[in-house]
Amino acid sequence: MKNVLLLTNIYPMNDKSYSGTPVCHYFTREWMRMGYNVKVVHFESLFPRIYYGIGKLFNSYIQAKTGCVAYTNTPRKYQQYMVDDVPVIFVPMRKIIPHSSFSSRVVADALKLVRHRLELDSFVPDIITAHFLLPQLEMLYHMKNIFPNARTCMVLHSNGSAMSRIYKNYEEYMGAVDVWGFRSESFRKEFEKQYGKCRKSFICFSGIPEKYLSRVDKDFNSGVRKFVFVGSLYKLKRVEDSIKALSAAFLEKNFTFDIVGEGEEERNLRSLVKELGVEHQVIFHGQVSRDSAQTIIHNADCFVMVSSREAFGLVYVEAMAKGCIVIATKGQGMDGIIKNGENGFLCESENVTKLASLIKNISEMLPEKLRRISQNAVFTASSMTDKKAAEHYINQVFE
Repeated sequence: MKNVLLLTNIYPMNDKSYSGTPVCHYFTREWMRMGYNVKVVHFESLFPRIYYGIGKLFNSYIQAKTGCVAYTNTPRKYQQYMVDDVPVIFVPMRKIIPHSSFSSRVVADALKLVRHRLELDSFVPDIITAHFLLPQLEMLYHMKNIFPNARTCMVLHSNGSAMSRIYKNYEEYMGAVDVWGFRSESFRKEFEKQYGKCRKSFICFSGIPEKYLSRVDKDFNSGVRKFVFVGSLYKLKRVEDSIKALSAAFLEKNFTFDIVGEGEEERNLRSLVKELGVEHQVIFHGQVSRDSAQTIIHNADCFVMVSSREAFGLVYVEAMAKGCIVIATKGQGMDGIIKNGENGFLCESENVTKLASLIKNISEMLPEKLRRISQNAVFTASSMTDKKAAEHYINQVFE
């Protein structure tokens, strides 16, 4: 049985108020099901208490403007717990300045703790994989020195431009990485432009549950009139651009737009809807469960989310799996997955005119063409299930 050690600073906890993305857990859960022996080390920044007081006051504002979550409930002590039978070692690491590197003493203490825990469990990793740069790249370097026979992988959820700023020894740290993973093709291109071509790299896409795959073909005999957005309502999602574009594309207001999610921008969006006179066309559903959102997506013709920054959006794949015509951001996370005009469409962000023109063109397409794009979308999504994504990931590291 192969041992896999995953390092990350964002991972679910047994605390429902913790709002970290479960993206890494989707991989580890599947690896466990595939027969791998998996452990997760969750390194979490621990700031002075006053920071958390500020975070509680301004969390909604920070998330609305930046898309970042200001954590207000970080545990202050080392602990172990299980998430869906995946064992997690939680290691808080003290620092003062956000987005800066940790002191050598803090790093050494964290490594000592993790190494001791692994020794107690007789856990020798065959693979050490890490997500997010800080502090994982440095930790990966040190873990490679401890376990020199392990294959190492560093998965970036950005283009890595901050790496040279965060780490003085970034070139040395990079040398410890056997395989680089990127959440999008555009991130890989930007990274290699700055740091040079990787020896080995792959696109680390996420998957969706197989049950989300559509079993019914859309006919589009009534055209494309029903639109949907699913996600957090903060500024970077640019939901207001979609509302403006739909209003401009359908002058007779013969469309509907379902908005699923909540966030600080909802008040502004409601004001915009009233200002444009499309109160009867735009429906705010609020926050619903992931499974409930699938029904709303299934009933739509087109999913539209042209964010100003999107590493990889699982909800795009969920919409493709339902046969929706998908409009995503050009030059970001869905590049290489969505091929413009074949299985969906790409549009530059923050350009309402171009988005309105694209929506109008889609609404005037013949049903035969829409069905072909829809079927291609379902086919693409069928190769991006949780299981297939996890298999692709682990195979790329082992090869």
